[in-house]
Amino acid sequence: MKIDGKALADGIFTDLTARVAALKEQGIVPTLAVILVGDNSDSLAYIRQKQKATERIGGRFIFEHLPATTTQKELTARVQMYNDDSSVHGLIVQRPIINSLTATVSSGKDIDGFEKNSPFDVPITMAIFALLQNIHVDYRQKNIVIVGRGETAGKPIAEAFAKQQCAMSVLYSTTPNPKGIMQTADILISCVGKEHVITSDSVKPGAILLSVGLSRGEDDKLHGDYDENDIENIASFYTPTPGGVGPVNIASLMQNLVKAAQK
Repeated sequence: MKIDGKALADGIFTDLTARVAALKEQGIVPTLAVILVGDNSDSLAYIRQKQKATERIGGRFIFEHLPATTTQKELTARVQMYNDDSSVHGLIVQRPIINSLTATVSSGKDIDGFEKNSPFDVPITMAIFALLQNIHVDYRQKNIVIVGRGETAGKPIAEAFAKQQCAMSVLYSTTPNPKGIMQTADILISCVGKEHVITSDSVKPGAILLSVGLSRGEDDKLHGDYDENDIENIASFYTPTPGGVGPVNIASLMQNLVKAAQK
């Protein structure tokens, strides 16, 4: 059965819109600032999604687009400016950051949850748990396999399940017999961003499939890590692309923004 991530996200947005309206009555407008260095087209697309979501709940969005020639000193100065601005509640330096530049967002504004000791959960982990709870799955009783260990998805998802003391395996490019391990999964989460990473012969009948990874195909459309037609009669539940994990991920980010503003 297809998991309707868009419907779940819509419910979250409805709740957040009411909460933002209450904050506005107190003179607080949840504000998100995003800094991008260079002109990565995928990054620009993600930023547009964040802007749309922020404005949807009634928040304010600031976009700082810096040239690819930006120096470390210049980036640090811009980040510090927003760190010091009390009217800005969330700050994101969009990844990947080019030219080996680094940036440190203050913990109270780190709504992406990537900084050490951040008070916020990483939105993608919030999204995964929300999707599983939406279909009433007790993931603590399931064998979980995560494909990919990237810094923005696979790694934080694995860390989140580890905190819950779940039975879990993480697969990466050099893992021996990956298909055999996938076949043991009650919950299979793919974070690779490459079409057909998950095929029907690697899916246990009745498994739950969540595709976090995205890639743009030759048709210029976004695709998940598996062909939905290939697995829909094998999996008990699966997320589609689009309309699966993505909308809930963005909604979870907005939950963190509102939480930051309420503080």
